Amino acid sequence: MLNLIEMSRSNERTEQQSTASRGGRAAAFAALALALLMTAIAAQPAAAKTPKDFFGIFAEGPTKKDYRGMGEAGFGTNRVPVNWAAIQGSRNAPYDWSTSDQGVYSTAKNGMRPSLVVYGTPKFVHADTSKGLYGPKSKQDLKAWREFSEALARRYSPNGDYFDAVPEIDHLPVKKWIAWNEQNSKNNWVPKPDPKAYARLVENFDKGISKVDPKAEIVLGGMYGSPRDPESMKATKFLDRMYQVRGIEKHFDAINAHPYASDNGEIKKRIDELRSVSKRAGDGNVDLLVGELGWASKGPARSDLVVGEKGQADRLRDGLELLAHKRKKWNVIGAYVYTWRDFPAGQLACNWCPWSGLVTKKSKPKPALRAVKKVIRKSR
Repeated sequence: MLNLIEMSRSNERTEQQSTASRGGRAAAFAALALALLMTAIAAQPAAAKTPKDFFGIFAEGPTKKDYRGMGEAGFGTNRVPVNWAAIQGSRNAPYDWSTSDQGVYSTAKNGMRPSLVVYGTPKFVHADTSKGLYGPKSKQDLKAWREFSEALARRYSPNGDYFDAVPEIDHLPVKKWIAWNEQNSKNNWVPKPDPKAYARLVENFDKGISKVDPKAEIVLGGMYGSPRDPESMKATKFLDRMYQVRGIEKHFDAINAHPYASDNGEIKKRIDELRSVSKRAGDGNVDLLVGELGWASKGPARSDLVVGEKGQADRLRDGLELLAHKRKKWNVIGAYVYTWRDFPAGQLACNWCPWSGLVTKKSKPKPALRAVKKVIRKSR
């Protein structure tokens, strides 16, 4: 650096002028850089905004603490299982709503809208359910299923009477009704998946629900993308065969994907494939519910869905952001996380599911919970 004490006055003036010039140019460059930065920020797409009930959750055997935690996390929907067999013990028996009331009440009490997944095999449909679920097929059983569906709507829909009877909870009646669950699995439609028989179930489900609430959203049961056992059926094949039943598209509003995969690139592929089936069937504007999305933080090493705590958090974050971003393009009406809390191994046939919770069995939050909450806040 020059020693200013030894400079002449003329050199001082020259240096001062040069410094002033450099300072001016620096300020100009700084202003230009700031302007370019602000322009770039303004050009970036805003975070995808979603309705409050867009992000949903499901819990295996939820406790009061689970319901409270799910609501506090920001979820707008809770998927509530409704087992027909637990509500109607015999063909002419009155309905016992105690189990479904509990799920609906606890969900709404914690600020979430219940979305009902309706399934089950009463003994008068099939006495032995040790091998799995049997769907109603005879005219008599389909009639009983339709009457049961209508009774559900008369209780829990916006035109039902349940929420008027419990004014202490938020008025959050059911709008999305899910017909069965993973019907393309051999365990959930014994002896083997039957798309045409399932279509008849959907038709009668719609007739029962829509008789009470014509604005109800009828959603197909969630379909597991690529079951590995040979007796189950790929989701795309099942949906394609179901569409072969003439007029079936008039009886549902949304297809339902359980697009489990190792990463979100594969999930996008599976959703694209399902939507392509609908387009080929002339039903390209059908809505889409992603009824289950999840990975496990630990579990059997052979499963590509076991990705560690960081992998679980990263994939859920990216997956939910993808679905929020594609909401309008793909007609996505909801994205439901599986599951809220870890549960004991052996409870389900799924070998990785017990560690797919956002919290541990003792309700300790995992990194995935923080990641999911952040996506929900950003998307509101």
